[in-house]
Amino acid sequence: MMFDEFDKYISEFAMEDFAVDYWYDEGVDIAEAMLHEFDDSDWELLLRSLPERTVEWQKRLAYCMHDESDLNQLIVLLRLADTDNNELFEITVDSLRGFTSEESLNLIQDHPQIIFKIKQLLPKAGNAAKRVFEEITNRFKGENNYVAISEEQTN
Repeated sequence: MMFDEFDKYISEFAMEDFAVDYWYDEGVDIAEAMLHEFDDSDWELLLRSLPERTVEWQKRLAYCMHDESDLNQLIVLLRLADTDNNELFEITVDSLRGFTSEESLNLIQDHPQIIFKIKQLLPKAGNAAKRVFEEITNRFKGENNYVAISEEQTN
């Protein structure tokens, strides 16, 4: 199964002492290529295994998921967005920005807790995170239901 190979590969990068530069220079591209070889059983296994993986592993996963034509990646990102770890959440939202199709936006809208959390984190976010958060919230300004739900949750 491709998932086993991917899991082993990502696990190596999730270790604290592994060279971070290599991940961003080459590792992420290799991981993305592996994701493109996943079949349905690999995606199912990935989703089932997420709760057992470390936050560092999940960060690496979120970072390499931005193929807007792959709804499996979107589903995984929506699952990863349900986290208490702010850095993982920021990486996940950054990856979600790449999903711009109508179908993708509808799936994101089904998770109003994402905008709610963004609004909670926005005042304390750094400049880069603010830009990411603002870009994704601006997509839904015209979507009355999404913004209304999010506004209700923040009050």
